[in-house]
Amino acid sequence: MRPTRRTFARWLGTGLLAGMGGVRCGLSGTGGRPVTFQMGLRTAWAPGEAQRGRFTTDTGWQVELTAARMLLGPIYLFENPSPLQGSLTRRLWQDMGGLLLPTAHAHETFFSGGRVLGEWDREVVFDLLEGGGAAHVLGRSPGIAGTVRSFSLLLQPASAGVQGSVASLEGHSVVLEGKASREGRTVAFRAGLDFPPPVEMQRVEFVPSEVELDDDGVFIVEPKPHVWFSGAHFDRLEAPAGGGPVTVTPESQVYRALFINLRRHTAFSSAWEPVP
Repeated sequence: MRPTRRTFARWLGTGLLAGMGGVRCGLSGTGGRPVTFQMGLRTAWAPGEAQRGRFTTDTGWQVELTAARMLLGPIYLFENPSPLQGSLTRRLWQDMGGLLLPTAHAHETFFSGGRVLGEWDREVVFDLLEGGGAAHVLGRSPGIAGTVRSFSLLLQPASAGVQGSVASLEGHSVVLEGKASREGRTVAFRAGLDFPPPVEMQRVEFVPSEVELDDDGVFIVEPKPHVWFSGAHFDRLEAPAGGGPVTVTPESQVYRALFINLRRHTAFSSAWEPVP
């Protein structure tokens, strides 16, 4: 049977509760104390830019997003480092961690992030262009004090109980609108991306992190739209006969680049900010 999002959340939630249960029982070697932290979202700046949603791609297109919304969550914070960082030390640490630390996975080929230190077990609609430099705080969450070395999240269609304006997504998981310019040519575009089941096609996993989780702070997940457009060739989009923005269809090269890049471990980053 294929793992579903619900099973994924149940397995990880079980791992978090088991880890915290070990702390409450005073078992040695199980890690830190229980903490309550806040989960937040904030769009990452592109290098050298002074405005969110503005960046230059590796294919030479200057992109300016005029709308960017997405549905993401749940979010899980892991003690094990990402095996995708390529560091021999981290890979060895992960191998040792798998032997010495309690893990949250119920299926080795499905989940190998190690102990869950914290989670945000809900979905949320996030406007990537809203606000200034402050994080959009989702709320408080229980966790275990320790170093978060990787995290994962899910991208998927809206379901009942989602926070925020689901209607703005028009049934998609991610909506991106804007214009791309290069060598005197400008392409206005609109992309609505979908991440249907199975869960393997929705999961963004092993995102590297190096954050000390504790009380009175915000763990910030940072979407990186400037990374999502890597390899995108806007000149391959067909402009509509009547003018106006190009609809980025699933058959297009730009859509395929976005669909792949959004699920890479480089598509997001993390930060920690203490609460004053």
